[in-house]
Amino acid sequence: AALQVGGHGERLHQCREVMLLTYKSIPMQVDGEPCRLAPAMIRISLRNQANMVQKSKRRTSMPLLN
Repeated sequence: AALQVGGHGERLHQCREVMLLTYKSIPMQVDGEPCRLAPAMIRISLRNQANMVQKSKRRTSMPLLN
């Protein structure tokens, strides 16, 4: 919620799996729709990696050949 109003996050650690335990209801977005999540244990885990496509960088230091 703080990120939406101009706050910033801080990376604590990199992991494959994390479990979050909430003690009160918190606002969330699911598929872009706002909702309120009741107190719960949230488990987030890395399933697999997706291939990403990146645009090739244009080389400006090499002269063009005519």
